[in-house]
Order: sequence, then structure tokens, then C-alpha cells
Amino acid sequence: MLTIDPVADLALRLALAAILAIAAFHKLRDRATFEAQLAAYALLPEGLVHPMSRALPLIEGAAALFLVARSEHAALLSAAIFIAYAGAIGINLARGRRDIDCGCGGPGRKQMLHPALVLRNLVLAIAAATAQLPLAGRALSIADYAVGILAGIALLALYEAVNALIANLSSQTRLKA
Repeated sequence: MLTIDPVADLALRLALAAILAIAAFHKLRDRATFEAQLAAYALLPEGLVHPMSRALPLIEGAAALFLVARSEHAALLSAAIFIAYAGAIGINLARGRRDIDCGCGGPGRKQMLHPALVLRNLVLAIAAATAQLPLAGRALSIADYAVGILAGIALLALYEAVNALIANLSSQTRLKA
């Protein structure tokens, strides 16, 4: 049976929880901007945009908390969130709509759609699904916890670096067009 080392699991869960918590915070901080971003995707009937703009940050926040608590299906919920975001971006890219703000950077940090965002979200979904694996049977020491926490911070920093690169790709693509 395939298992995941508890240190790797801790690092993945902490990084994914931070990503989801930050995303939820951005959406809650400026609800009007997020609602406009959600509407711009043109995937929901107009009457569902407002309720979904309120529900999504709560779902992300809950997924973050459940990941940290190692709740039974938290990793799968997180993977589903990332797959949904990849799908929403992919659909709009297929429609030729690169000119809308993905909503990834939060309020005040516009980032236009780019195919790399689909790949990023699919990688996050795979990481989340990996965190669903059963833990390998070993106890964690204090050093293991320290390594897991530091690795989680490193993964979050890597995520932010990749986001900055994608934002630069998006702006370069827009300038060439």
C-alpha cells in the first residue's frame, strides 16, 4: 500500500492550508472585487455570483482548517478546489479570454489569465491528493516537526515565487499582444 511520510504530509498540509487561508483572506478582505472577478469568469448564472462569492472563501477557509486538523477528506476537498480553479481558468483561456483578472493575487494585484495558472492549480491538486495518502507508520520527533514546518514554509515560498513568475509571464504576454 502506498503511504506518505509524516514529515512530508505535515509540510504539504501546512503549505496547502496557508495557500487556501491566504486566498480566503484576500476574498474576504475585498468582497466586492472578488465578486467582480468571479462574475468576469462568466461561468455562473448571474443570480449565483453573489452567493458563490460569499461561499468560496468560507469553503477555502474550512479546507485550510481541516487540512491542519488532518480531517479525513480535507485533502480531497482541497484538490477539488484547485481542480475547479484550473477548470475555470482553462475554460476562459479556451474562450480566448486572457484579459480577465484571475483573482490569484488578491485585491490590488491584478494577474491576467495564463496557461501556467492551469498547470499551477493542477500541481496543487496533485499535492493535495498526495496528502490524502495514509501515513507511514512512524512517530514524529520534535526534529521531524521542525523539519515539517520549515519544509511547509519553503513550499509556500516556492509557491509565491512561481506565482510571481506566472504574473510576469502574464504581463509579458499582454505587452506582446
